[in-house]
Formats: sequence, structure tokens, C-alpha cells
Amino acid sequence: MQDLLRNVSASYENFSSGQKKIADLFVREPIFLAFSPALEVGKRVHVSESTVIRWTQKLGYRGYTEFQHMLQRKLAEERLEKAREEPLAIAADQSFLENLLDADISSILKLKQTINEDNLLQVVDRISSAETRYITGNFFDFGLAEWFAGWLNSALGDTAMMQPGTASYYRQLAVLGPGDTIVAFAFPRYTRTLIDTLEFAKGRGATVIVLTDREDSPAAQSADMVLAVSVNANLNIDSYTAVHALLTSVMRFLYVKEHAKVKEKLAQLEAAYSDQDIFI
Repeated sequence: MQDLLRNVSASYENFSSGQKKIADLFVREPIFLAFSPALEVGKRVHVSESTVIRWTQKLGYRGYTEFQHMLQRKLAEERLEKAREEPLAIAADQSFLENLLDADISSILKLKQTINEDNLLQVVDRISSAETRYITGNFFDFGLAEWFAGWLNSALGDTAMMQPGTASYYRQLAVLGPGDTIVAFAFPRYTRTLIDTLEFAKGRGATVIVLTDREDSPAAQSADMVLAVSVNANLNIDSYTAVHALLTSVMRFLYVKEHAKVKEKLAQLEAAYSDQDIFI
């Protein structure tokens, strides 16, 4: 982004009066130029659309579209560099998309280096042996929780979502016991409701398994077992790529451990699909 600003500054004296208005707007509101048509930019500073296009050409671009694409990329990279968690080094010879994908690959490699396989196997054992499995999480994590709960229920049965605030949630709390297991997704931002649920479950003797972003997260304090996996937050958009990789590993271990049961359950499900003629 700084190189664009320097280019505009160096060329400023050679701009026409109308082009200087565009340059001033660019310095004040680069995002407006990045996502607005040339016509709208011209209207904003009372110049013609052609003046806007000629301004970008004077900066060395073939036209407004090429300038706009470059500006969008520069703004995105600038925000990526300012991301709170481990800013991503941008490779000059890669596209912005390639850099984002590299960040997700790095998070999986980090998981590979840090995951304790013995701990993972203990989690798998406890999930497979539970009388009833309850899956819950912060409300930001409910997509993950429902996906995992759906697979567990299809593969093993006796699995339910535990969603605070619903009537079934209180019924589930009432029957929790030592034979049950709660799997909780606890990634930022942490909610008091989830922490209270885990503390209650622990008090009733249920096993509490927490998937979270760090070993010392608030939810980990109530856990019997913790699986820690980092979540990238580039551009303030959380990426759960490594979390999905971890869950897929858990599912595969469960498939191997409970192969006969899972195979039978999935066969029953496929039969139901076939009877209902669901798939083309």
C-alpha cells in the first residue's frame, strides 16, 4: 500500500486539477476507490469517469480495473499484516489467495508438531465408551459442534447437541451422570454460559473434553481432557482449518477403533437413504 501512496505523491504535481481531486480522495478513502466504479468515484469529486480512468493510466496502469484490483490486493495484504495473531509474511511472488492458503497449511503443520497422540487416543477412548455423548460450544462454534455431533450420532449413536437456552438443554443437565461425556468447542470468544455448563457437568461426574485454542483457555479449567489447536484470525475472519483436520483425525481413529459398530450404523443410514430415494 505504501508504494501506491508514494507513486501518487510523486506524480501529484503532474496531475490536472481534476486528477488531483481524485488523488486527494485516494489518500483519504482508499477503500472507496477499491470497491467503487470509476463513475461513482468521478461523481464523488465532481469529475468525469474518463478523468478517473486517465488518472489511473497516468499512474502506470492500463486502466481503472487493473488499478482497482491492485488496490484491493494491497489493502487486503495490509490488513493481513496487522492481524492480531502471528501476522502472515506476504510472499511477493504469490497471489493473495496463495498466501492465505499457506497460512492454513501452516496451522495444520503447527498442529502436527504440537498434538499429543497419546492424549488424542485417550479422547477417542472416552468418546467411544461414553453412555451418552453431548456436544456443545460457544455460539460462534455451533457450526463445528453440529457437524461433529451429526457424524458421531450417525457412526456411534447416543449423541446429542447441547444448546443452552433450550428446553432440552435443561433436561440434559438433569440426567447428566458419570457415564456421560461432554465434548465442548471453546474458541474465542468464550462465553460464560459454556463455562457454567462445563463446571456443572464436571460436578455431576461427567467427563469433560474441551477443544480449544490454548491449554490455559478459560474452558480448559473445567476439562478432564484438552485438545489444543490454534485458530488463525487473518483479516478478523477466523479460520478453523486446523480444527477440522483435528476432528477428522478423531473421526478416523473412532472408525478404526469401533469399526464393526460404525460400519453397521452407516449401513443402516445408507439403507434409509435408499428407501427414501434421497440421492440422484
